[in-house]
Amino acid sequence: MPATSDAAQPQNRLRLREIADLDDTAFSDYLQDRFDHLVTAAIADAASYLRPAQHDLLHAPGRLHDLRDALTFAEGDLQVAVERMTYRQDPRAARTSRQLRQVRTALHQVHRDTAAVRRAENRTRDAAAGTGPTDTVTTARGWLAHAYPARFTQLLAQAHAAAGLPVRPLAKDIFDTIEEGWADGHLTAPSTPGVEQLLARGVVAFRSTVADDARDQNDRDPALRHPLLQRRWNTALDELAVLTVPVARASSRSALGTLPSDFADLPEQDAFKILNARRFLVAIWQRRAEHTRLIHQYAGTVTDLRRAAPDHDLRSQALDAALDRLVAEQSAAAARILARLRPYATADGRLEADVFTPALRAQAKREVLADLAAIRKPNIVMHSEIAPRPALVATAALAAR
Repeated sequence: MPATSDAAQPQNRLRLREIADLDDTAFSDYLQDRFDHLVTAAIADAASYLRPAQHDLLHAPGRLHDLRDALTFAEGDLQVAVERMTYRQDPRAARTSRQLRQVRTALHQVHRDTAAVRRAENRTRDAAAGTGPTDTVTTARGWLAHAYPARFTQLLAQAHAAAGLPVRPLAKDIFDTIEEGWADGHLTAPSTPGVEQLLARGVVAFRSTVADDARDQNDRDPALRHPLLQRRWNTALDELAVLTVPVARASSRSALGTLPSDFADLPEQDAFKILNARRFLVAIWQRRAEHTRLIHQYAGTVTDLRRAAPDHDLRSQALDAALDRLVAEQSAAAARILARLRPYATADGRLEADVFTPALRAQAKREVLADLAAIRKPNIVMHSEIAPRPALVATAALAAR
């Protein structure tokens, strides 16, 4: 099981109080130099050591996502440090515990700040595309296509053919969108020998590459960030988390939780095996955050460029026509989806992201698709309340799934 060395520490790292002595230019360079420098600066900021100008540089909108990654890593790393110090009865444990509380407070605020930036970006993108917040009808139409993928693929192909367009099947997930976007030339990352080697690598070898990338937080394998490798990177990160959780005695794949009650009595070799696994799990979380941000950037680029393409209107109309036919054929299922969405909607049927959060949306979609798969019977008759929608709105609903 891959693990990091608990004793390994970066060389020449500034102390928290020393960072405030850097002028603004040197501080900006320090943040960009290495990931562990960013982590140190984030901890110093959480402890209120930074000057106001440094705080503003660290919290600039363009750096918020990186700051969130650094604080996420710092939280886990400090928790493991407290656990190690407590095990060794190190008197620094109290001070490190205080830093951990400060980092958790800062991370909570940064989560709020990044959410506000995301909402603002979504509003800007919606305005540029001529769309507004997702509503129950457009969302239900999009989910219906996922509930009946084979039939919808047929209907969409027919609509494309009727419009004289090359067939482009509905993307099943964000990775399909990214891979198709790269094939269409919307993502210009070249296919280098390093990328080809990773694509050809077996499952275990590829997972080992991902583990090595996560171990060294100050380095990045650029080939791993290629659009064609995002699906495999996602799978490998999931597998590494699953493999590491039991060794780390973590409470879940997303939280370290408390150590076992007998931890203090374990031999040092066994104790540090657990601690190293917990540090490695924290590193996996940092890479997971980076990966998630990257795939959404890729998907956003593909969506924007497709909207600007000359055939966009024709494809939107074809998509809407295919959805209309599917709704007419599966009115009972459409009505069930619509009923499932109503509790999250405003009075006018909008699904605001603050209420219908991505986590709630994903959970509701899984439940709806499982429900439809379980009860799919030809004799169910329910009246559909979903009327045909304008093509651009239907396209926006599917793009936002």
